[in-house]
Amino acid sequence: MRNKIQIAFDLGSYSIKSAVGRILPDGKIEILSIAEIQSDSIDCGDIIDKDLLLSHLEILIEKMEKDAKINIDEDAWVSVSGRGIKSINSSTRIRSRENTDFEIDDEIKQKLLNQCSDVQVSSDRYVLHNIEQGYYIGSSPLIRNPVGMVGKSIDAKTHVIHVRNFNLTQLDHCFNEDLSIEPFPVFDGYAASSSNLTHDEKDLGVIFIDIGSDKTNILFFKDNYLIHSKVIPMGSKYVTKDIAAYLQTSIKEAERVKIENVSAFADFADEENIFEIEIPNDDLKKNVNEKEISKIVELRFEDVIDQVLIQVKSIGKSVTDFKSGIKISGGGSKIRNLDLLFKKHFADVPIDFMKLNNIVYKENLEDKRELITLIGLLAWPIFNVEDKSSSLQLKDIGSLRKSISSLWKGIFE
Repeated sequence: MRNKIQIAFDLGSYSIKSAVGRILPDGKIEILSIAEIQSDSIDCGDIIDKDLLLSHLEILIEKMEKDAKINIDEDAWVSVSGRGIKSINSSTRIRSRENTDFEIDDEIKQKLLNQCSDVQVSSDRYVLHNIEQGYYIGSSPLIRNPVGMVGKSIDAKTHVIHVRNFNLTQLDHCFNEDLSIEPFPVFDGYAASSSNLTHDEKDLGVIFIDIGSDKTNILFFKDNYLIHSKVIPMGSKYVTKDIAAYLQTSIKEAERVKIENVSAFADFADEENIFEIEIPNDDLKKNVNEKEISKIVELRFEDVIDQVLIQVKSIGKSVTDFKSGIKISGGGSKIRNLDLLFKKHFADVPIDFMKLNNIVYKENLEDKRELITLIGLLAWPIFNVEDKSSSLQLKDIGSLRKSISSLWKGIFE
């Protein structure tokens, strides 16, 4: 897949982003074109206005084709996100009927992985990612790759990320039927984290927090395994709405205030800073105190922090178990002093904004955290080595599972 042209679309609620790039021999991503358009066609991962989405995608495609001097008519990596995403840790076992040793080969390993997703995912949902978390052979320690080993039984653990069939049906129809592009769906949180977190960070343990417009992805890595993921339907758009309601101004003006005049940590807001905002249908302007409005914003981001703590507790861990600390990213994180607010609540671990690395482009994108999913999608072919998902189309999944179950029935318990 290196040097092959990669196409990516990040379908967000605030904007739709797209990029053309290639993976260079040294593993860096050379970007040939990036395009973005604000769009109200997506709501927390759901397509709510297909015609609008299609028109915006056509604009982006035209720009990318012009910039990169190519025709976009094959396939693309496309983000899937929001309320339709669910995840669960799953496990299953195979053991010999006669209680004798058997050798574990690729077929047995794949059967285990299929069973892990089968047992947890209903027929109205599609497995996006079935990510290995290791194996146990009898009473062995955790094994990363069991192929070639022998035992009387083997247990597999995976992290299964799945989405409603409805979401993918609409996505597939939009891209395949209307644009003649085959979409390969990827959970946006997994794409963003996979290509930007280092091996050491995942090994030591890291909490990745990707704040978007109307949702926040929280992913936990430990010992180089993805051990938990959660989508929280809460993002920076809710901060904007809080500002608009409190100041009785427009969403557009509230968004400007959020970016230019707000501190996510109110203790670091300038109490002396008085700025003006526009009032809808009025020529007059209103004076606002930065400290006052920052207190409103801080409360909303503390809701996100509370959700992080809830997820840590749900997996029986402590924040200090994640030695690489917390990495914050996403377009919704671009609010002044957000990292300091996290440091207030997580004083015992490092807190850092995620930087985009290994990119070749005409501009410096290091601090463009809003592009982290898009870059992750371009890099997906080299960073998804532990993702054992099927690449079959949605309509083939049910028959595949039935045939696998029939094939193995009677061979093992």
